[in-house]
Amino acid sequence: MNHIAGIAAFAGFAITVLPAQATEWIGRWGAPGCSADDTVIGLGSKELDFSTFEASCRTLRAERRRDVYEIAGECHGEGRPMRVVFTVRVDGDTLSFIRQRGFDFSPKRFRRCR
Repeated sequence: MNHIAGIAAFAGFAITVLPAQATEWIGRWGAPGCSADDTVIGLGSKELDFSTFEASCRTLRAERRRDVYEIAGECHGEGRPMRVVFTVRVDGDTLSFIRQRGFDFSPKRFRRCR
């Protein structure tokens, strides 16, 4: 299956299914660390929390493409809602934004928060 997120029908409800090996991008990430003074974001199967940048996004899809993940969302902040696409790479406890379309921010490298 090419898509990370698949939909399964169960008793009339739609359930988002994310294979365990494909969820390594999900979690809280901080730069340079995870304290109150650092930049902290949250990436999830339903929501992308960029509140530190005054935006929050609904996750529309996430796909694994070789060694990177492409995550698409619809973000709300100041102004009109915008469609965004982020390409990220996870290497252990480090997440790097490789490409950002629709919403560009810095820093580009984050570490996993516990």
